[in-house]
Amino acid sequence: MPRRLSQHGGPGTPARTAAAPPADPAGPDAAVQDGTIAAEEAGISTGALARRLGVSPTTIRSWERRYGIGPDRHSPGHHRRYLPPDVERLELMCHLTVQGLPPAEAARVCRRPSGAAPTAGAPAAADTAPAEDRPAPRTGGGHTLPVGPAGALCRGLARAAVRLDDPAMHELLATSLATHGVVATWEELAAPVLRAVGAKWAVSGGRYVEVEHLLSCAIGRALQRVGPDTPPERPGRRAVLLAAAPEEMHVLPLQALAAALTERGIPVRLFGAGVPTVGLTAAVVRTGPAAVVLWSQSRTSADPRGLAALSTAEWGQPGARQRAALYAAGPGWSGRDLPPGVARLHSLSQAVGELEPPGPAR
Repeated sequence: MPRRLSQHGGPGTPARTAAAPPADPAGPDAAVQDGTIAAEEAGISTGALARRLGVSPTTIRSWERRYGIGPDRHSPGHHRRYLPPDVERLELMCHLTVQGLPPAEAARVCRRPSGAAPTAGAPAAADTAPAEDRPAPRTGGGHTLPVGPAGALCRGLARAAVRLDDPAMHELLATSLATHGVVATWEELAAPVLRAVGAKWAVSGGRYVEVEHLLSCAIGRALQRVGPDTPPERPGRRAVLLAAAPEEMHVLPLQALAAALTERGIPVRLFGAGVPTVGLTAAVVRTGPAAVVLWSQSRTSADPRGLAALSTAEWGQPGARQRAALYAAGPGWSGRDLPPGVARLHSLSQAVGELEPPGPAR
């Protein structure tokens, strides 16, 4: 609220004693409320609205130019001011695009009275427009991620990631996990967006690292919620040990594998990042697992000597010793000579197929 000018004059002007203003019969709360209403009636600027929504000012202007989603009242020659109904409409626009609805269709919904839902099967506004008037497809420039010809859910997760919208990411991941399961969510949703963040980082001078961190944490938390607990071991179904190589700190794919196995009732022991070979070998001897998966993201952490040490680990009574099936997972092992008997896992779906019973127990 603008400050009132002083009742005193400028330098050299004798000070006057002003009479105390009359008390406001409505009280101070009414004055605050009047100021809030006045501020709302004045509206907010494009920049302030962009910060509130978590998008760039260019995006807001683009939505107005392409789809007519702008302030209801705008005087030529004046800066745009967005009133509460305008803000609500653009908040809905953001929500719909995060959910994967194409911007043209989202704008059509926002322009309806009360934001009515679109009619099933109705074509999007962009689909019915002449070809020369349709907006050019987004290819990953600006504040977008290059997810390519992905589905609506994947595009929605990419938009939410760039906006650092953690609740939206959680909602999309939880919906996909509940509907499609871990393998499909990882291979068709989480992994493509993670790769897109990496590609964006590579061409933007190291930017978007905050997007990668928040997205990874969101995916990790969603995966941890799969299943109430790890299933117990029982005869004929021993646990699978999952660990990263001693120098490896990236374990999100291992979390995905642990969740996928848990989803299928397979017992899992997830040891996490940077597990020393001597410690993992001791764990194999003490627990007698059905299989061991050693993950390596990069060649610098992929040391075949660790696999060789694990391949000699045995447990059980003398004369009836057993060994675990041993797998090397992750791109770090590509091109490496692996010890005899060690199999490569190239994808989550392949890993689940290899480890699911009747499985690898020997």
